[in-house]
Amino acid sequence: MKVIIKQSYSSKEVPKNIKFVYEKTNQTRPAWIWVENLPKNVMFLSTRINGKIEHYRVYLSTEIPLFLPTTYTKDEMKRYYNKFAQIYDKEIESKNLPAAQFLLKQIKLPKNAKILDLGAGSGISSIPFVNAGYTDITLLDYSSKMLETAKKKKELKNCKFLCKDITKLKVNDKFDLIFSMFSFASKSYFNEEEMPGLWKNVATHLKPKGIFMMMGNDFEPPKSLIKKIKGGGYEIVPGYQAQWYIGRKIK
Repeated sequence: MKVIIKQSYSSKEVPKNIKFVYEKTNQTRPAWIWVENLPKNVMFLSTRINGKIEHYRVYLSTEIPLFLPTTYTKDEMKRYYNKFAQIYDKEIESKNLPAAQFLLKQIKLPKNAKILDLGAGSGISSIPFVNAGYTDITLLDYSSKMLETAKKKKELKNCKFLCKDITKLKVNDKFDLIFSMFSFASKSYFNEEEMPGLWKNVATHLKPKGIFMMMGNDFEPPKSLIKKIKGGGYEIVPGYQAQWYIGRKIK
């Protein structure tokens, strides 16, 4: 595969000193391209891959120069996160850890509560729950590399791990609490058409009166399934605010 970076969003010409690596794959395009020495705040790249123009964009932050296709597929997202797992903790811990600590303070559950972390990534967001004394925690993520990273954390040694697509969630268990950090932002993991089925799936896996909570969301479950208890905006770190939501299953 031959990859050429032609143009970046904020610069008509690509700087001569850039360095980049990309996924080695037998697919038509790499799921990720890592680029160093770009100008600040570059969000998009125009590339030529085997003679075809392909456009890439940063996913979470321009501080993380890891690009994925603008028209990515779910499989490409999984492969992207398998690469992202190598640097995920360093880049995400400063936001995910305090966000999880904040949500944890908003609820009260018995220590034997069954908990599911949806889109758990490398497990950072589950650590506050372990430290608070919860012992029955399951981490679910689509990326096997993310879960491999989570399994190496000593705090999570007694947790369960599931490598599954959230949209196809089917676990032979029900939970007192399901939570998710930054998985329900628009144009991230799910599109609007997928949400009705996903909310039903979440509600199905909650025990009666079970709690669902999330941080960094643009979508909220329908009131017919989960009744909102509270929510709002929270400044996780100076200059970075995210929406949060807590609801209880209706039946």
